[in-house]
Amino acid sequence: MTQQLTLSALVKNRAGVLLRVAGLFARRGYNISSLTVCQTEDESFSRMTIVAQAQPEDFGQIEQQLLKLEDVVRVLHLDSGHTVSSELLLIKVHALNRDRPDTIRVVTEFGARIKDIGHRTITAELTGETQQIDEFVDAMSRFGIAEMSRTGIAALESGDVNIKGETF
Repeated sequence: MTQQLTLSALVKNRAGVLLRVAGLFARRGYNISSLTVCQTEDESFSRMTIVAQAQPEDFGQIEQQLLKLEDVVRVLHLDSGHTVSSELLLIKVHALNRDRPDTIRVVTEFGARIKDIGHRTITAELTGETQQIDEFVDAMSRFGIAEMSRTGIAALESGDVNIKGETF
């Protein structure tokens, strides 16, 4: 049975790295369900947070294959018990005047923020755990989702250590 694999990869900040990493997953038949990439505190490196479904026995092999790529410096398997993670959602829903109080109530209940109010829509922003984002999307769907955008998971290992293995 497949399980969710969450990896954090420290990579050199160069053109083509994303393509090579995504290609590695594609060649092995693993679908990436979430991929977040950003420059780190050191502009010569980027961090990739990769979420995919895989067999648990394949986790180690995937990590080793990533490490074989020349631009990959370090790979960490992030298990849910030792990870701090978050995701960002922007969602635009239909909200005519009569629906606005209900829409605003749901936005407020979830701790989301209203980013824009149009003539016929409301756009809200929510940052949180994936489950909370999913529940918010479900709650907002009753108003009719016009469009939405999710960042994918951004994650760090919890505690006083960083991806380079440095302890603070």
